[in-house]
Amino acid sequence: MKCCFVICVALALPACKDHELKQLEAVRKEVCACKTVKCADAAMAKLPQKNVKTSTKSQGLANEMLHCLGDLYSADRPTLDPDAPAPATTGP
Repeated sequence: MKCCFVICVALALPACKDHELKQLEAVRKEVCACKTVKCADAAMAKLPQKNVKTSTKSQGLANEMLHCLGDLYSADRPTLDPDAPAPATTGP
């Protein structure tokens, strides 16, 4: 459900003004620089959510963001391979 919401918001991002497009590019850079899903979700929360209009450029940026986010979600998913080594855990 959360992933579906993220996709809908990202595809409906505004880019009718330079400011909005620059904001979208900044969020994309931040999402793609994240190493954890929590970091990426926090960056995605910065996206504008009202009066949204799309353009080819904004849809391309949204696609790149979703690709980065998808990679993070895939890496965060536990393996189903019983022979795989246990993931390293960090302290609290």
